[in-house]
Amino acid sequence: MPSLVAILRDILLVRRGPQDLPYSPLLLAVAALASLAGSYWATVLLLPQQPDVLLHVSAALLLQLGSYYLLLNAFQRKARFVQTSLANLLVDVAFTLAILPLLPIFEPMTRRGATPDTVTAAAAFASLLFIAFGIWRVVVAAHILRQALDVRLLPALLIYVALVVTSQIMLGAVFGGAEGN
Repeated sequence: MPSLVAILRDILLVRRGPQDLPYSPLLLAVAALASLAGSYWATVLLLPQQPDVLLHVSAALLLQLGSYYLLLNAFQRKARFVQTSLANLLVDVAFTLAILPLLPIFEPMTRRGATPDTVTAAAAFASLLFIAFGIWRVVVAAHILRQALDVRLLPALLIYVALVVTSQIMLGAVFGGAEGN
């Protein structure tokens, strides 16, 4: 059996899908904790002034898992929940680890009163990398949903974007909109 890291690498390269991961609720729990820790760390680095970071990232994680459960249930694929969620959480952890070194570069841009003069070439380059990682993340997430739901890539992409937008609206409503994010 291929190692978990090799399977994750292939998922990130859109060569494999969630069905190639082991069915392991324990591994899902470990991935959820790792994702929670990574999201917490990234949020604290990027938005140090945000209150209730742990509550916010915990709610986002629960919302993500809940939306995948409801979506898979609606498509009558509930048995795929553990592997689909595991794939998404492992991908979240991988992308969070990839962007963590970029976050301190954004610090001048996240301060209140930041001006264009404070934005360095390194921050501009880091922004481009951040956007590239974001696009790659969306493609990988759509690929995972395509595999899990047995749909084409475009509908999977639209479903993923709808999930993200809906969760951001819900989190914004709960945590106070732009000021809470």
